[in-house]
Amino acid sequence: MEKSTTGLPGLLTLSGIGGALEFFDFVIFLFLAPVISKNFFPPDMPEWLADVQALGIFATGYIFRPVGGLVMAHFGDLSGRKRVFLFSILLMAFATIAIALIPSYATAGWMAPLLLVLLRIVQGAAIGGEAPGAWTFIAEHVPARHLGLACSFMSSSLIVGVFMASVVTMVANSYFSLEAMLDYGWRVPFVVAGVLGLLGAFLRRWLSETPVFLRAREERALAKSLPIAIVLRSHWEAISISVVSTWILSAVVIVTTLMTPLILQKHYGFDPQTALAVSAFGTPCVFAGALAAGYLADRIGLGKYYMLASLPFAATTFLFYSQVTPASGNVYLLYGIASFFKGMVGLVPCFMVRAFPSSVRFTGISLAYNITFAFFGGLTPVLIGALLPTAPFIHMHYLLLVALGACLLGVYASLRPTAVRFRAGREEGSLVRQEDTVFER
Repeated sequence: MEKSTTGLPGLLTLSGIGGALEFFDFVIFLFLAPVISKNFFPPDMPEWLADVQALGIFATGYIFRPVGGLVMAHFGDLSGRKRVFLFSILLMAFATIAIALIPSYATAGWMAPLLLVLLRIVQGAAIGGEAPGAWTFIAEHVPARHLGLACSFMSSSLIVGVFMASVVTMVANSYFSLEAMLDYGWRVPFVVAGVLGLLGAFLRRWLSETPVFLRAREERALAKSLPIAIVLRSHWEAISISVVSTWILSAVVIVTTLMTPLILQKHYGFDPQTALAVSAFGTPCVFAGALAAGYLADRIGLGKYYMLASLPFAATTFLFYSQVTPASGNVYLLYGIASFFKGMVGLVPCFMVRAFPSSVRFTGISLAYNITFAFFGGLTPVLIGALLPTAPFIHMHYLLLVALGACLLGVYASLRPTAVRFRAGREEGSLVRQEDTVFER
């Protein structure tokens, strides 16, 4: 059997760094959307329409996530998690560097946005295998008693990628003049993102295959037919659980992390630098909140924690978006507190990895997660961006609805703890060993 080349801290660190860098590559587009809209659409196009079309190209990446995710998950369940884990970040890095090199509308006309769409499709295919692969990979390595903390660490490491994107964009806006940023400066963050993605791929070479997959391969316990066919035939309750939990994750990531800089500028009157600084300040708070959520969920149970955490999630969301103004002196404090309690979404992968057996875990998570994120992740920025002028608090109302959904998910997890059971196995301390129910700690 393959031996691990790293201990548990090294495993989490290497996996987390790679995930952060891949998400950095994927979301840097959104932070540069106002500049991209001016470079890839006709200069006489209304600004609002160019912004919406740029957000639509961003959404294209989400729409094509399920295709790439399901293809990678298929090979991940049949051939191993590690190879897919490495391939996804390489694909993302090369697509990101290519975006930095394509011509603008002034040079290539409508060919420019078309090339941008095609490269976003490649990025979407790459990111489709990243999160499901990372969660499956980590969950099959760590002891079950630390599953919540490990999954929340991996989820929060993805948020670090968003933090890096906001910081790099902020530095680029500070270093380049407005004219230089519009001309060539916007390309620099994409180059930085792509090169760092290649670094992440290099680091992942040191990871070892999961013991759960190796045991299943030795015992010939891998899927005997197409994994997706097994998932669709036998695991609808697990799919439903995963869809709801992914919807909660998508709302928090899209609205509070990715769209907040744009919302602060368009609706609240913040200048771009301050809006990016506020967003960057909240990211470490999300990271800390996710780790705290994982620690507590491992001790009191996943369902109970979600019921309790949904109330401060809703309260701090309302407080921030209803009170914030450029003149107020507590913008960073309010956003930091709200971000901390939004860290509860770091536990979303716990619902999914505990719902599916190891033979189809990667495929089951990828199917539910990517299709749900493609739908809500793709439509949410476009709809909120379009509705914001006439419904100025649509973002806040949407997040309050999400808080209610999180509470109901926690109630379901507590009342129906026998929803899905793991398959029996002999791998000591890992998910394949457990007979525990899907939500019990």
